[in-house]
Amino acid sequence: MIALRSITQSRYHFSIELAAMLLLLAYPVLMLAVRGGMNAVLFFMLLLAVMTSIIRPKGINAVVWQREWTAYTIAMFAIPIAIFISQSFNQHYTAHPYDSASRYFLAIPIFLLLQRLRSNVFFVLQFAFPVAAIIGLLMAKDLGGGRMGVPTLDLIHYGDFELLLGVLSLFSLHWFSRDNLPMRLLKIAGFIAGISASFASGSRGGWLAIPLFIVIFIYFRTNRVPLRVILSSMIAAMLTFALLFSFNSTVNQRVHELTNDATVFSQGNRDTSTGIRWQLYHAAVDVFLDHPIFGVGVEGFAQEMNRMTETGKVTPYAANFGRGEAHNDILSKAVGMGVFGLMAILAIYLVPLKLFFKATKSAVVQVRQTAVLGITFVSGFLVFGLTVEILNLTMAAAFYSFTVAVLLAACYNTQFITGHQPQ
Repeated sequence: MIALRSITQSRYHFSIELAAMLLLLAYPVLMLAVRGGMNAVLFFMLLLAVMTSIIRPKGINAVVWQREWTAYTIAMFAIPIAIFISQSFNQHYTAHPYDSASRYFLAIPIFLLLQRLRSNVFFVLQFAFPVAAIIGLLMAKDLGGGRMGVPTLDLIHYGDFELLLGVLSLFSLHWFSRDNLPMRLLKIAGFIAGISASFASGSRGGWLAIPLFIVIFIYFRTNRVPLRVILSSMIAAMLTFALLFSFNSTVNQRVHELTNDATVFSQGNRDTSTGIRWQLYHAAVDVFLDHPIFGVGVEGFAQEMNRMTETGKVTPYAANFGRGEAHNDILSKAVGMGVFGLMAILAIYLVPLKLFFKATKSAVVQVRQTAVLGITFVSGFLVFGLTVEILNLTMAAAFYSFTVAVLLAACYNTQFITGHQPQ
């Protein structure tokens, strides 16, 4: 009877870890290929966490809370709390804003689960990022105007996510051990695919993150990568962009549009892609200064467009876009929820960044490598959110919160910290 119980516990433990591995392997592809796929993965992983908390397998330790996790927990609850405070002040309660905001705190049990599983579980991420970037490129089709994308995502999200997956593929080189040639080729192919898909999408707002990614690479790799490798990589990146600009019509067109927007804007025409964003940013700052504490409500910015049009602060054409979004995550939360929203969105970014930076000081190389991936991921989302409200979709919020939870869990994984290596 004791032997049978032991076998049952072992199978239960194995089933939990196998399911977690499969979800980690599949989630970037499902995010790109299946509408609702990212949310499904988050809820299935959450279900595993709940099952494990109710009936904990013998091989999984109980949660041992660490003090810095409190800051992470507060940050993940910050947006829903800010929404409630703003709604209470404005006396306008709706459930819709909590939909995407719930993805943040739902990732906390996932973090607590993965942090206690065997470190082998994270090994599949080495395949997940590059395979998703490659499949995303292969799935792309012309969605109009020569811009390539997938039907499940808008062009901006597609281009930004492909860029991020490509960079994560490159930065995961030699993550758990010295990669063999096939693994190196896969990760390099994932990087090329991600960059190519991003440029083909024409989502130029995401390209602002590329210099930051280069800085992160240099800062964290200088002591471990020969200078000639860094220089050659930078030269190769510049040559790649030059070639894309010369021979890729989408890149050429989007860069030309940007320079043309600046010229037209300086001549008084504010209704360009760049000009519309600039108008909305100014309008958002004005609204925030008028309602700095509680904001105008989560969906109140759209209602401010009539007033902004009447005062001439935005054109009617720009106001139509403003009724959809402010095109900036930080300004959107500040306008909608006041200082509480501003602090909440900053916490969503800065608290994980602080934890990842702390993990870069670890004595365990796998933890340091994971921390760099975490910094890269969060930094990418922060930059993406400067030109579009990337976190206003439940899918994007799920992708962000889930990946942060996964990478943080790897940084705090008990086997990594105690020196056990994935087999």
